[in-house]
Amino acid sequence: MHLQTKLSSIGTNFQVVAVHLNQMQPGYDGTALVEWLESLGVEYRIVTEDTYSIVTDKTPENKAYCSLCSRLRRGILYSIAHELGCNKIALGHHGDDAMETLLLNMIHGGSMKAMPARYYSESRDVHVLRPLISCVESDIAQFAQEMQFPILPCNLCGSQDDLHRGKAKLLVDAMSTMNPDARRNVINALGNIKPTHLLDENLREACGLDRITGSVVDEERSLLIGERKFDASNNDVGASVRHEQEKTIGVEVHNPSSFIESLL
Repeated sequence: MHLQTKLSSIGTNFQVVAVHLNQMQPGYDGTALVEWLESLGVEYRIVTEDTYSIVTDKTPENKAYCSLCSRLRRGILYSIAHELGCNKIALGHHGDDAMETLLLNMIHGGSMKAMPARYYSESRDVHVLRPLISCVESDIAQFAQEMQFPILPCNLCGSQDDLHRGKAKLLVDAMSTMNPDARRNVINALGNIKPTHLLDENLREACGLDRITGSVVDEERSLLIGERKFDASNNDVGASVRHEQEKTIGVEVHNPSSFIESLL
């Protein structure tokens, strides 16, 4: 709502509908939320679906509720968006969520994959936004407290012991002992990728770089990531010395078959 007010002043007009899902959790009471939304005078929708029973019944023992719960909630939000004539959904994921997801995917899946700030669901014809993705969780919590937002507890999130996401939080906490700005730096790193210093050959090629050496081969594409072609005219002395050294020690020219081999 705050963002809508700010953007409307520069001519970016859009309407926001607040949607809250009552998952019929034991002890749920949404009175405070409804009263708060009424006081704001905004359009809102309270949707009641018993996803709580489905999640607790269908989730295998020793497995996390998170995956099934999020899929059910997302599916409901897609449906409500179409009913309301909305073409975008704004979710509340923040920077800590992105960091934890990155760590979990690296540890368990061997891939560098976090959360995009925006994506388009072709099957649902809806754009999904994460406007808080660059914010640190503690800052959001402090802001919510100062603004006296009504916070409704969840009986699913964090209710299970020894979850891997909880362990990922501990890893992020450990990084903060090395540098107080670790959280913000990691969030910034998610948008500051250097393909030349990673091992993904396909990514290098997509960025206009040589798959093996990382040298620029398509400057038009490489400039998008801040990489320029090497200008030998600015480094004649260094190039000459290197060439003479290679001749002296008899370096054999070799085209490595992989990036790893190029390091050997």
